[in-house]
Amino acid sequence: MAVDLRVVAVSGILAVAVAGTLATPAFFPQAFANEPQHQLVRRAKDIFPPPFDPSRLKKFDITIADTVSTEPKRTQFVSKIEFGRKSLVEIVTTPTGTYSTDALTSPNVRYPGIDVTPKCSCNDFAFSTWSSPYGTGTSSSYSAGSFTFFTQTFKPVPRPHR
Repeated sequence: MAVDLRVVAVSGILAVAVAGTLATPAFFPQAFANEPQHQLVRRAKDIFPPPFDPSRLKKFDITIADTVSTEPKRTQFVSKIEFGRKSLVEIVTTPTGTYSTDALTSPNVRYPGIDVTPKCSCNDFAFSTWSSPYGTGTSSSYSAGSFTFFTQTFKPVPRPHR
């Protein structure tokens, strides 16, 4: 009785796959095998920091009236998902009310006795030109909030051909 060569090959490949699966933990260091998965995820978060958020660069002048108590009775942190990212919001309860760090600077929420105004809502623009024996230059700058965009061009004087 002859055994088909394909059956022997498939059986051998299957046996090698099973033996390899069983022997795999022996190839890794013991510390790596015993390490919890959340440690690996935490390290991945350290490698890839969260992206830069320019909205945090806004500055505000906050004026609190004398009738508003700033003595916290209770402080609570709430996790919130906004625009696909997770953030923490602090909710503070005082004798005069409950306040949220998320809503404090929002233009859509107003607390009695607390006035919030942006420090600089202006946009500055500057333009200048200059000339020298070497050429003519122009520069312009535009400021929006805490960002300044600067552009400069220079056109050299043509050199005489020799």
